[in-house]
Amino acid sequence: MKALLVAFTLACTAGVAQAEIQSYECDLHSRQNRGWIPSKVLLSVDAENKRARAYDGAIRASNELANISAETPKDTKFKKTRNGEYRLSWRVTLRAKATGDYRVAYTATLNPQSNALAMRASFPQANASNRPFGEGDCKLVTLESLY
Repeated sequence: MKALLVAFTLACTAGVAQAEIQSYECDLHSRQNRGWIPSKVLLSVDAENKRARAYDGAIRASNELANISAETPKDTKFKKTRNGEYRLSWRVTLRAKATGDYRVAYTATLNPQSNALAMRASFPQANASNRPFGEGDCKLVTLESLY
């Protein structure tokens, strides 16, 4: 009987630990059709522990360029805003066709109430004035988290 109680307690605890992490599949639309804003982003957010991970086509390409497993998600900086939104930011290195490698800084703002996502890219080392922007909707998914 004690073994059953211990097993039940461990199963419940594991469920609670996993429930802290919310995973989202997001579809984005960008007015600037140059490929800097991905059309799909996967996010796993652990708001309680102030951490998040992201994965998209740009992260995959950056991983390949760095000889890292292509499926490795990116740890992000996490901040909860006064409005209750989650602000995630990360940097990747991407290859440009004509000019070599670009360092790209991404910032994504997720509203957990409406599941709306806004994403911006900037090029801190290129002194570029354009800042591609995209927005879209996310849905909670029950797939494994990116952790």
